[in-house]
Amino acid sequence: MSGDGLLAGYLTARRQLVTPEQVGLPAPTTHRRVPGLRREEVAMLAGISSDYYLRMEQGRELSPSPTVVDGLIKALCLDGDAALYLHEIARPSLGATRQSDALLSASTMELVESMRSTPVYVATRYLDILYANDLFDGLEPRLQVGQNIVKIIFEADRPRNEIWQSVASRAVAAFRSGIDPLDNSHELLTLLAELHQFDYFSEYWERQDTFAASGMPIPAYHVTAGMLALRLLTFRIPATGGQVLGMYVAEPGSESAAKLAALAS
Repeated sequence: MSGDGLLAGYLTARRQLVTPEQVGLPAPTTHRRVPGLRREEVAMLAGISSDYYLRMEQGRELSPSPTVVDGLIKALCLDGDAALYLHEIARPSLGATRQSDALLSASTMELVESMRSTPVYVATRYLDILYANDLFDGLEPRLQVGQNIVKIIFEADRPRNEIWQSVASRAVAAFRSGIDPLDNSHELLTLLAELHQFDYFSEYWERQDTFAASGMPIPAYHVTAGMLALRLLTFRIPATGGQVLGMYVAEPGSESAAKLAALAS
């Protein structure tokens, strides 16, 4: 994703999601042409001038100070993940070369194989599967090494019902959270072009939501065990260029935990 226009697009998208009532302003007495807050309202709430805020939305100011960013976080009612993301896209680009995350260390593979009672995978920062244990393969047969988690969700031949939309929208938000906002690599741009071909993806992407996937509910199905209610826990692996270790866990003492234990035995 190019840094040019990234901050401007984010501010515009998030401003349209906040109502005056959410930030203690009087409800509009007339119909507004656009949803959400006006630019001058955001500027007032953030403690900056309307002209300075306009320059940010027009892409003429790319690196506001941390103090200004904190004011914008308050004005736009951003949660922890979204606040962190705004700080990231507001920082100056250093033009650094990113470490490759395509190589899997022997110690990481050993760790995955040692967790025999838990479905575990390792993915790149773009959520391409690098490695997985047998239990994960049994629960997610579509997610083979080399497959992209987000693409598989959107390619799946499943009804686009409320459950699917919840999983898909959170997956897109988690995907955005995990990549460098200033990443403009050919690999990422190619992946995004492919994802934008799917129904719903562009809608979710343009919201500019961010979401920490750890703790996210994962409805899983096994051919013999049936449905399992699991949660996804994720951890960044240090010094790997952005690799993620993910594991599916069940509520202790639950029916799903018993099914998972039986599958692992």
